[in-house]
Amino acid sequence: MKAIIFDIDDTMYDLCWPFKMAVRKCFGNIYDDIIESVYVRSRVHSDEIFEDWAEGKVTSDDMYAYRNQKAFADHNIVINRDEALEIQRYYKLYQGKISLTDTIKKMLTELKDKNVTLGLISNGGSEHQWAKVHTLGLTEWIPENNILISGDTDTAKPDPAIYSLALKKFGIDIEDAWYIGDTYLNDIEASKKAGWHAVWFNRRNNPLPANGPKPEYEVFTEEEMTKLVLELVSSD
Repeated sequence: MKAIIFDIDDTMYDLCWPFKMAVRKCFGNIYDDIIESVYVRSRVHSDEIFEDWAEGKVTSDDMYAYRNQKAFADHNIVINRDEALEIQRYYKLYQGKISLTDTIKKMLTELKDKNVTLGLISNGGSEHQWAKVHTLGLTEWIPENNILISGDTDTAKPDPAIYSLALKKFGIDIEDAWYIGDTYLNDIEASKKAGWHAVWFNRRNNPLPANGPKPEYEVFTEEEMTKLVLELVSSD
C-alpha cells in the first residue's frame, strides 16, 4: 500500500495567513494587494539562507531579517532590520493560531480509516516545527515516529538524504513512497532524486521549471490534493 508523506508549511496549512496577519499588525493593510507576492519571495529568500542557518553560520534573527527585507526589496519597498524582525515576532504569534481546514481534516481522516501509512518531513528548527505539529493537531492522524523534522537530524531538504532517512524511520519501501509538498526544489526535485514519487501542491501557481525532474502529479488546491490522494490509495 502506498505511503503518503506530507510537507507541513504551505501544504498542511496556508503559511501566507500568519505572514499576512503579521504584516497587517506592523503596517496596517497598505500592502494587502501585494502581500502574497511578498510572502512568496520571502520563501525564496528563506531557502537561500537556510543552509547557512542550519550550519550555524548566521543567527535566526539574521535569517528572519534577511528574508523579510529581501522580500520587500523585491517590491521596491525598504524596511529596516527592526521592522523585519517585528514582522517575524508577530508571524510567530499568529503561527500559534494556525489550524487545519475541514478539507485537510477530512482527507487525513479518510486516509487513517483506510490504514494508509502517513508521515511528515519538514525543514526547520525542532522546537519551532514540533510546535506547529501540535498546534495543528497532526498527531491525531500521524504517529510521532512518522514525523521527521530536519532540526532533529544532521540533514535537511533539498538534500535527498533526508528522504532516505525517512524511509528507514517510517519503515516504508521506496516503491510505495509518495511525497506531497509545495516547494519545487525542496519537495519535488529532492524527493524525485531520492527515488520517491512526488505530488507538487502548487498552492502559489509557480511555474514548473523547464529542467529538472517532473512530479507525477501537480495540484493547485486543497480540494484537488484531497481528490488525488484518495484516488491514489484507492488504486492499491
